[in-house]
Amino acid sequence: MTTADAMPRPEGAGTAAAADTRRWRALVVMLLAAFMDIVDTTVVLIAAPAIRADLGASYAQIQWVVAAYALALGLLLVTGGRLGDILGRKRLFLAGVAGFTVASAACALAPGIAALIAARAVQEAAAGLMIPQILATVQVTFPHAERPKAYGLYGAMNGLGAAAAPILGGLLVSSDVFGLGWRSVFWINVPVGLVALVTGAVLVPESRSRRRPRLDLPGVALASAGLVLLLYPLIQGGERGWPAWAFLMMAGSVPVLAAFAWYQARRERTGFALVPVSLFRLRSFVSGLLVTVVAFSTIAAIFLVLTVQLQAGHGFSALKAGLTFMAWPIGLAITSAVAVRRAATLGRRLVSAGMLLLVAAMIVTIAVIQVGGDRLGVWHLVPGLALGGLGFGLLAPIAVDIVLSAVPGRDAGAASGVTNTAIYVGTAAGVAVIGAIFATLLDSGRGLDAAAGSLWYPVGAFALGFACSFALPAHARPPHDRRAAV
Repeated sequence: MTTADAMPRPEGAGTAAAADTRRWRALVVMLLAAFMDIVDTTVVLIAAPAIRADLGASYAQIQWVVAAYALALGLLLVTGGRLGDILGRKRLFLAGVAGFTVASAACALAPGIAALIAARAVQEAAAGLMIPQILATVQVTFPHAERPKAYGLYGAMNGLGAAAAPILGGLLVSSDVFGLGWRSVFWINVPVGLVALVTGAVLVPESRSRRRPRLDLPGVALASAGLVLLLYPLIQGGERGWPAWAFLMMAGSVPVLAAFAWYQARRERTGFALVPVSLFRLRSFVSGLLVTVVAFSTIAAIFLVLTVQLQAGHGFSALKAGLTFMAWPIGLAITSAVAVRRAATLGRRLVSAGMLLLVAAMIVTIAVIQVGGDRLGVWHLVPGLALGGLGFGLLAPIAVDIVLSAVPGRDAGAASGVTNTAIYVGTAAGVAVIGAIFATLLDSGRGLDAAAGSLWYPVGAFALGFACSFALPAHARPPHDRRAAV
């Protein structure tokens, strides 16, 4: 979450980076750590029913396993990036890898659901230290001409992780490796993390900013308090029959988040702000942020609902569910390359088309769940999931670039930081909202139809994203022109 201006190169960095062939090996190490985080974000969705059955967890608690992960990362992305600027990016990267590895072992050893939720929050807090250092390190160690290739490798690793996670999770849970069951999806991070830690200590170069920006810890505290006041009752309220305290907490989040907005406006006048309020005066940025958050934040909740529905309601194994979900990344792979090539000329139209396909995908999925009933099978779901992947592939690779294209260069780093933070916080909120609808429908006796009912929320969200897409800039900047490290 820093711009090139906010991350000056060390003396001689341009010449050293051009001559230093180790930078590509260092990038491979950092991408290995990114792959570990991306897979872990998704793989737990496949393991969720097994976790629920083994630990006797409620559906709301399973939601927290996903939401705590996304919320912790969203709140710490900007802070982690700033700490890297101050203390050294290699140091923070290694600290994040070590913390992620230890927290993964704690997840695997968790004796109960509360311990698992706590370990997941720590795990992603560590990722909040680790992930921001990757592209920041690329920015300061790679010559300008090589950065597009490095950014492309990072994007490819994201796609590979998303595609591999459902199959990997299904294989690990279904094969019950060493009798570990769902715990194997966390144990697998330990050897990967140790390899990344040892090789990173040798290969990753150290860098830091010459200027030392101050941390906004009160801002983090206010944002955290406001979001917990909002998300906790959304996740727990349905299970508890929507008691009065749930509504009081949600109402209490409003003044806290308002205080956060006021404080950020004040901080912006005097120095660094976590969320520069001036960005929200740009209509295209606000619309683009809404489109991006809607697109990215709803996906995890959709797959969580479908995973629970298919495994608990239709008897799918974890592997069968994972293979079913592969239709989504296959569709994404088909259209994402087209989106990148055409972004400079068709950017806004691609986003609009992607949103329409996502709306259609949700409607198709709702229809097949309702028509299939107890006989619902893999091939009922593949068309809707593939359609969703095609739509997501049209907008996912270019959405952030389109948002940033209307932002002044001096604010690009802050804007990319706000966008990525909003995506992860929005993911936690999406899980909370869709999960609350799903749990309420289950409690009301809707049974196998609960998933279909809860998926109407994404239909509305994607339709809103489609409407907002018309306020976006017409074109995205080519990837090699992007100045921000996201």
